[in-house]
Amino acid sequence: MHFFSVISSIFLIFSITELRAGIVNTKHNLSVSNTAGTIKAQAETEICVFCHIPHQSRPLGKPLWNRSMPTSNYTMYDSAYLRRLGYPDAPTDLGSANDTPGALSRQCLSCHDGTVAVGSVFKLRREYMNGNTIAMTGTDGSGTIPATSAGFIGTDLSVHHPVGVEYNPAITKTFDIGSRSSELKVVPDAPIKLFNYGGKKYVECSSCHDPHKENKAFLRVDSGGNHAKNMRDTCMSCHDKSGGDPWPTTHQVIGMPYTDPNVVSKYGSQSPSDFFCVNCHTPHNGEGDYLLRKVEQQTCFQGAASSPNLSSCHGTGTVGGVDIESVLNRTYAHPVNITDGVHTDLDVFYGTGSTRFPAGSKGLSWDDSMHAECMDCHNPHRLGSNAHVPKGQWYPNTPTNAVSDVLRNVTGVEPNWTPRGTQPTTFSTLESADKEYQICLKCHSYWGVGDAPDGVSGHFLVNEGMYATDQAWEFNPNNRSAHPVVMPLNSRPGSSDPKALQANQLRAPWNTNPGFTAMYCSDCHGADNEVGGDPRGPHGSNMKYMLKGEKKYWPAKPDGTLYTAQDIFNGGDSDLFCANCHDLTQVTAHWFKANSESIGFPPLNITCVTCHVAIPHGSTKSRLMGYESFPEPYNYNGNSLKLSGFAKRSVGTGIDTSHAYSYDPQCNQCHDHATNTSGIPFEDFTP
Repeated sequence: MHFFSVISSIFLIFSITELRAGIVNTKHNLSVSNTAGTIKAQAETEICVFCHIPHQSRPLGKPLWNRSMPTSNYTMYDSAYLRRLGYPDAPTDLGSANDTPGALSRQCLSCHDGTVAVGSVFKLRREYMNGNTIAMTGTDGSGTIPATSAGFIGTDLSVHHPVGVEYNPAITKTFDIGSRSSELKVVPDAPIKLFNYGGKKYVECSSCHDPHKENKAFLRVDSGGNHAKNMRDTCMSCHDKSGGDPWPTTHQVIGMPYTDPNVVSKYGSQSPSDFFCVNCHTPHNGEGDYLLRKVEQQTCFQGAASSPNLSSCHGTGTVGGVDIESVLNRTYAHPVNITDGVHTDLDVFYGTGSTRFPAGSKGLSWDDSMHAECMDCHNPHRLGSNAHVPKGQWYPNTPTNAVSDVLRNVTGVEPNWTPRGTQPTTFSTLESADKEYQICLKCHSYWGVGDAPDGVSGHFLVNEGMYATDQAWEFNPNNRSAHPVVMPLNSRPGSSDPKALQANQLRAPWNTNPGFTAMYCSDCHGADNEVGGDPRGPHGSNMKYMLKGEKKYWPAKPDGTLYTAQDIFNGGDSDLFCANCHDLTQVTAHWFKANSESIGFPPLNITCVTCHVAIPHGSTKSRLMGYESFPEPYNYNGNSLKLSGFAKRSVGTGIDTSHAYSYDPQCNQCHDHATNTSGIPFEDFTP
């Protein structure tokens, strides 16, 4: 025999012996000697024969394959995210010829898809089987792997990690501002293996699994110390979610252990930091999109545990976590718990009026895709733990509208601002929002609610008893007034001087440097008791509009009657929402002084919404004033506003009740109903 042939034969013998030894104590030892699993031969002693034969192997399958390829048509993994990202089209099936994408995975599925008998081999020793099978125990009636087996995959591969798919780290999705890659490492960490077909790299079952290794799940990566770490390190061998930010993120280092005994038994660990990705994702049989363990928010509520009370995540009864599930079930909440199956990633590109891709997919338009999911406001791979408001406080120490750690790297939109009183209908998409409002406006603007030419959409909110409004219309910097959500008041191009209130008219922290600071939407909207332990942010509340603070009612009192100047003047504003931030004693003192000399006493029974819009985000008039021509819900119940003209004072406090016009007799006790004696033009006044 030729020397090299001898050496090759010896090498082959040693290799086969080594591989055989590697599977003896695993479930892949399907011989009668199997002690690791319940599926095994009744009498057959050979181990390798269930997959390999040294001579006269099958032409399809390698190396030295001894089984028939399954003829199944597989439902392949696909997602709108991959398509929207620009990833190559998902394969329509697994390859059935050697050296084609998916062919190696089809070989694995010759046992695991449940269509071919486990004991169905091509040849046993010198004999062709000719339709006979090795007698097995632990299989179902047809000799196939039972559907209840942990190793059962089936023919629906849409709930499993994609195989037969190209590995392409070069793909980048471009936003109007910023870009996002496929977040794959250029070269996977060893010992992960890719397969080359036609000059491209592909993922197969054996990219992550080595069927001959003696470890749980046959993972190629087995240096982590327990199964949870091995799975974690397997995922992170290919997927790079750091995005240039500090890694790991809060979700990777959360501390309280799982108390679910099944988690400990399966993964050999109860520490969430061992799990990393596996807290939320599973490579096989994911119930939610993107291989999430459970459907959307249920994954956030319980992680790898079988119920929230056995985890430290975000569900009711969680131990050591932040219970967000409970507040999402309150009367007024974002509809996270009622919109399963609507959300898809990169919806930010597909608001009202846009052409969606792929065809038939969801977007942001409330007409057919209204949703709110945890992932719309939080990036679970990149977030940090710090909110902009410290624990135990209602408001920040330093007002700002810049995103905090918990909102880090979330997609958003920036409206292309239009003239005063018009609706922005085009937007710049942002890979990472800089300001909180850019996240909120993905839904609370034309991009979500659609046409709202006067600020009011056609979507009725049952709990609130009103039509949803376009908040980009309201906060438009070209309007004459708005709370400083988009920008500081002194920066607003549509306002006239004085743009900001004076410091003595505001409470902390808003009285520091007024006119030069901005604020969050969630400075006004949040949970009932954020100072007493409720999770911060506008998840849900028992208070209408999710108003937060010590005072939570607007524009009506708890008994349903409207707040009036009398309530403020006599200190009866203890529940008035506006008084959380505005020192209204300064307003009533000025008002009384300005009017008592002329009429003896001001008409204190006038309601707040006689003059001010009932949705106090912004107005086309100064100082959040509204005219009687305004529609509901700005005009409370359609009949609260009485002014027809208003002229803002150019000096002093910026509050001048003498420069207004109204046809209402009650208002005319204070306001000139015929002429504007101030000399300042009324704002868009037509008698």
